[in-house]
Amino acid sequence: MKQDKSAGNIKPVRIEKRPAFTLAGVSAVTTNEAEQLGNGKIGALFERFFTENIGKQLGVNIREAGYYGCYFHYQQEDKGPYEIMLSVKVAADSVVPNLEGIQTFTVPEANYAVFVTEKGPIVEKVPQAWAAIWEWQKLPENCRTFTGDFEYYAGDIDPADGQTEIYIAVE
Repeated sequence: MKQDKSAGNIKPVRIEKRPAFTLAGVSAVTTNEAEQLGNGKIGALFERFFTENIGKQLGVNIREAGYYGCYFHYQQEDKGPYEIMLSVKVAADSVVPNLEGIQTFTVPEANYAVFVTEKGPIVEKVPQAWAAIWEWQKLPENCRTFTGDFEYYAGDIDPADGQTEIYIAVE
């Protein structure tokens, strides 16, 4: 199913109910404004996640291939600070190694509007999709809950020509 990703026309490919699941990884607090002005922390967080091979350090606890970019602890919905964690999915009862800066977050059970980015350089396509989602959320029938949104990156994703899913928690 091909999506029109222009800001006014983006639509989810499906609505999906997901059970709660636990992530472990590294996080930072940022704002959309800081990210758009080039003062953000997301790029450095991705660099740290891959440079320090965080996923491999969590090894035996990982429950699936791939990794997540999870957004939570929203203040003022998308207009204020929020936390982003680059992470892997772990068992809820995992004993996560005592590694510096590693934390866990349980994404709550929710209904999600699932969007698929266009294929291309991930560093470009994910922010483009988010910009369109911010326009999509302005429509009165699209009610985000801001309880925990996430991007899922498959284990075999090509950063130069990849595609990812973005899950937005909705009422």
